[in-house]
Amino acid sequence: MKQRSQSVREGSVYYWDRRLSHLSAASVIPLLGLAIGYEYALGMAIIGAAALVGGEIARFFIPSVNAWFIESLGMLLKPGEERKEVTAATYLAVTSLVLLLLFDVEIASLALLFLTFGDPLAGIIGKRFGRLRWNRWFKKGMAAASGKSIEGALAFLVASLSITTLLWAKDIYLTLWPAAVGAAVAAIVEFLPIPLEDNATVPVASVLVMWLLWVN
Repeated sequence: MKQRSQSVREGSVYYWDRRLSHLSAASVIPLLGLAIGYEYALGMAIIGAAALVGGEIARFFIPSVNAWFIESLGMLLKPGEERKEVTAATYLAVTSLVLLLLFDVEIASLALLFLTFGDPLAGIIGKRFGRLRWNRWFKKGMAAASGKSIEGALAFLVASLSITTLLWAKDIYLTLWPAAVGAAVAAIVEFLPIPLEDNATVPVASVLVMWLLWVN
């Protein structure tokens, strides 16, 4: 099973499946919040966070559950997550719930959409065209181990600014520049070799900046 999982990871099918699943699943809650209303988005976030956290606890303590999890969903896991590490999806689900509880639905949804669309595009562009990577300037340490590139970061920024402009044109919010700053912050935090999960750090940093700019 381990060899099968590894061979799948090395193929392009795994890469695209994980990116596209990230895009489709992660966009549900913020789009639901903007299109239908806060209560529906919050309800979905509660269900999603509870299900994923419960699943993590089960697979951490029940080997057969973890084995089934890897066999069934191994294609969608990042390297290392099969070793009983908390998955990126769980981080995102919990972060989505926290943001919706603490911030207005428009700001929370915008920060989540930056990650939802920016991260897959950054990965695709960085994988295909990335040349200016951290390991070009650093030979050891966390920066050297990071596979992130400036080209990927720029792709993240373009995706985030596109979302910002589209929602502004739809009158989701009236002032454009705080959202644009939030998009830039999200792209920078995603690019930096921070030893924390992007699915938590990127939307949290972005939402805090936008909240500070909008309330002031």
